[in-house]
Amino acid sequence: MTEPPVLPRPRHVRKGSGTVRLEPPFRISSSGDDVDPVASLLGDLLERETTEPARRVEAGTEGADVRLEITGEPSERGDDPEGYVLRADPDAVEIRAATADGVRHGCRSLVTALARDGEEWTFPVCTIHDRPETDWRGLMLDPARGFLSVERVKLRIDQAARAKLNRLHLHLLDDEGYALESAAYPELNRDLDGTERPAYSRDDLAELVAYAGRRGIEIVPEIDVPAHAAHVLERFPELGCTVEGGAPSDRTICIGSEESREFVETLLGEVVEAFPFGVVHIGGDEWEMHGHSWEECVDCRERMAAEGSETPTEHFYAFVRRLHSFLEEHDRRTMLWNDQIDVSESPDLPRDVLIQFWRVAAPDRGPVEGCSMERFVEEGFEVVNSYVHAAYVRGWIGEEYMLGWAPRRRPTAPEGRESRVAGGELAAWEPSSEERREYFERALPSAIPLFADRLWNPDPVESGSAISRAVTRHALGPFVPDGLDVYRDLGGLILPTNWKRSDPDPPAHPDRSLPELSPTEARSAYEETIGALTALCESGRAIYPETASAYVDSLEWLIEVAERDGRGVLDRP
Repeated sequence: MTEPPVLPRPRHVRKGSGTVRLEPPFRISSSGDDVDPVASLLGDLLERETTEPARRVEAGTEGADVRLEITGEPSERGDDPEGYVLRADPDAVEIRAATADGVRHGCRSLVTALARDGEEWTFPVCTIHDRPETDWRGLMLDPARGFLSVERVKLRIDQAARAKLNRLHLHLLDDEGYALESAAYPELNRDLDGTERPAYSRDDLAELVAYAGRRGIEIVPEIDVPAHAAHVLERFPELGCTVEGGAPSDRTICIGSEESREFVETLLGEVVEAFPFGVVHIGGDEWEMHGHSWEECVDCRERMAAEGSETPTEHFYAFVRRLHSFLEEHDRRTMLWNDQIDVSESPDLPRDVLIQFWRVAAPDRGPVEGCSMERFVEEGFEVVNSYVHAAYVRGWIGEEYMLGWAPRRRPTAPEGRESRVAGGELAAWEPSSEERREYFERALPSAIPLFADRLWNPDPVESGSAISRAVTRHALGPFVPDGLDVYRDLGGLILPTNWKRSDPDPPAHPDRSLPELSPTEARSAYEETIGALTALCESGRAIYPETASAYVDSLEWLIEVAERDGRGVLDRP
């Protein structure tokens, strides 16, 4: 790790000697109306992280601890709207950038690297020239499958913003439910017996949009069609296919009838009104795997004949083109999952559709041959890389793979066209079991900054104690005792999960954490860390108490494993 211990790692750091010493209350000055909201946010962040007061002072005030300024030359690449320069000398810290986004990123670097020294706070003397490698740095949440309260979404926004992510993708419609209140179709927000289901109101959405926007994050809504439609078809069976002498699909809507298309456009119209960002995701995944009845459907066959579609894939493309036109009329860009697009040939889709690549479809689940991410780029699409082994936090993600991953290298982007890969997105698919949902309290605090680093800094990450301690500090805050490495105790930076297992997922890696310890040694080591985490919570100095509590539970489980299984003790003949 470079100094200061910032995640994502800054691109260029020139170290000085000594430290800047900041004595509360922190004094913040800013030059210009555009940067004033960031100065206000910085004050809030400093107070939250350090529990010390911060106050604003006039620009040019002598003795300001932190000076913020929007200028025309933020970094060595002057056209980068998110670049910043942070200069820390013995007297003060100055953060300059071309935009408010750049200044905000510089403030994050400052806040997450402050260290406690008696009654003062310190930051190393240095100059940072920093900018992100990619423009799209996202986190996906799944309130359709497991509803997340407004406060829980805010927590994830805070965690994402702390790691300099700039997109929050909300998966809002799936087989399990619809997470928005719909004025046009209120049945979507009820059980079949009429019981109201949790959903975000317009006021909730306005609150979340404003909360995220203040932190530099845009919200991308997703209405997943035409598959993943069990919830829709239970409430509106008339949106299923019309199959003479047979049963229509119960998980994929009819895309031939005008009624179905108007239903989807009405939902998208409500979404466009609620979310101001210029991208709307329409899903489009897994309809071949879920099964469809388009070839047997009277309406679909009629539509296919009228539009000249000879295959279900071409029928799907025509449906996407219709929704693309609708969204274009509302000044929105269309985003799609990749797996149902046969890019081995040139698909009849607008090339301004933003592709979210997660994997090539499995056999019998979609097109396979010639459907690489590289081919999407060659065909002129812009891509967001969410490759499962690096981005799917539930069931696929692996520490070693993620640390070596880069959005333009795994999978490969064509040479000379790397910029067509806009970035990447971490996906947190919610399980239906409440017990399993607790996994994210253990996994996301480390997965988010590690994934964010791979989108920000193209240099490889070397695994080891330095990165592990840095992630510990990032996840738990500046009051973490010096040298604490909670992930060493837990057995890895990415905690284990397997979403296909029927038994509860293990909350830590016993095989990595315990092999060199006797049960007695394990108990001693883990109890020491438990004590440090508990003290953080009891003192009110854990920035995310949920994370500290989840790690305590994991360590207590490791103690049980050590004592029950005699882990770490080798019986030799």
